[in-house]
Amino acid sequence: MHTQKKIVLLILFSAAQFQTLFSQIVLQGTVTDNGAEYLGNGAEPVANALVTVTDQAVSSRSFSSYTNEQGQYAIHINTTGVDDASAKPCNFFLLQNYPNPFNPSTLIGYEISQPAHVSIQVYSVLGRKVKTLFDGFQYSPGQVIWNGTDDEGKGVPAGVYIYSLAVNGSRIVRKMTLVDGHYNLRSIKSSPAAASATLGNNGLNKQAVHLYIIKITGEDIETYEQRDLNITGNLVLDASVIRTVTDIDRNIYRTVKIGDQWWMAENLRVTRYRNGEAIPHVTDSIQWVNLNTGGYCTYDNNGNNAEIYGRLYNWFAVKDSRNIAPVGWHMPTNEEWQITINFLGGDKVAGGKMKDTTLWNEPNIGATNESGFSALPGGYRFQDGNYLNMNFYALFWSSTEEYGSSNACDLQLSCYYSFISTSFVKKVDGFSVRCVKD
Repeated sequence: MHTQKKIVLLILFSAAQFQTLFSQIVLQGTVTDNGAEYLGNGAEPVANALVTVTDQAVSSRSFSSYTNEQGQYAIHINTTGVDDASAKPCNFFLLQNYPNPFNPSTLIGYEISQPAHVSIQVYSVLGRKVKTLFDGFQYSPGQVIWNGTDDEGKGVPAGVYIYSLAVNGSRIVRKMTLVDGHYNLRSIKSSPAAASATLGNNGLNKQAVHLYIIKITGEDIETYEQRDLNITGNLVLDASVIRTVTDIDRNIYRTVKIGDQWWMAENLRVTRYRNGEAIPHVTDSIQWVNLNTGGYCTYDNNGNNAEIYGRLYNWFAVKDSRNIAPVGWHMPTNEEWQITINFLGGDKVAGGKMKDTTLWNEPNIGATNESGFSALPGGYRFQDGNYLNMNFYALFWSSTEEYGSSNACDLQLSCYYSFISTSFVKKVDGFSVRCVKD
């Protein structure tokens, strides 16, 4: 009788030790863009963004996950661990999926004590293989996401599924429950990075502290960082990131959504066409006046002005077939400008809602920048080659041609009024440029 009690106690103690070794906190949430900021019609999920959580006290303790197509991420943070110099090559552990039950996707984490061949598969309760989530050599603890589809990308019905972790010939299995299947519906395929992400090394063998840094990075988004994040238990943390666009010179611009349109929130600074050919940089006034092909300049020929106000381009550069806009973007037409103006309440008030509240001379009438367009008074280069009215006016090109071959449309904002005006001007004039997303 005493022997049986000792065995039971030993089993319980060993289980407790094993659970402590792999004690974890789950940080999860959704990453969306800035489409709901200002006057945008709504935020969208950001897929394939890398979310990284780092121990502020020990930078080598880092855990990460990629967002899925719905912008969702889940990170398992190892909070405790013990040194085990005698760990056998087959030492590994399969975590319970999270969330469970789940819909539409769930995260499966696992631990390995040293590099090994790892295979993670999903089976039906009848033993039929449904999906291979990972099959390859792995160097560190990791995690995979299952989105309720089979190997052909078709949705599977709701129900109980078995998932297994095989490491060097040994196997562990667990159960999970899909509560709302999407049977036979094809999923949107995500990239391999989105389907599987590796946790940072040194996740074990360190007592965790509570303060962490979370960082979100990815293509065409501004890096998001939050410090002093206190994580003591499972936590849901949603984040909003700013979408960006990058031109061929690697200049990065913030963007803003106004209604249904995405606009650059900064003036263009590019010096090359999309194909890599240079846009002529013309500083001489006489040369500028005689241009009938593309050219750009910087106000007062002062390069410092480009960083704040962008560059000034003639209309020939705007309409050149080699394309001045970044990939996926284009020069706005009169009609596209008018969509934004109408959304902001019409010509009489739209200018104020588009003007930034800084750098404009007084009185800057009506300026609120409630649209987030952040128009700055970059002035312009007149057809005679002179630079005029910085801090008083902002003039933007339209791609629409008007009144003969020598004229084109522009839009004007002024510190003296809140309305926005449209006119036609000489194509040789030098104005600021904003692009709109395709």
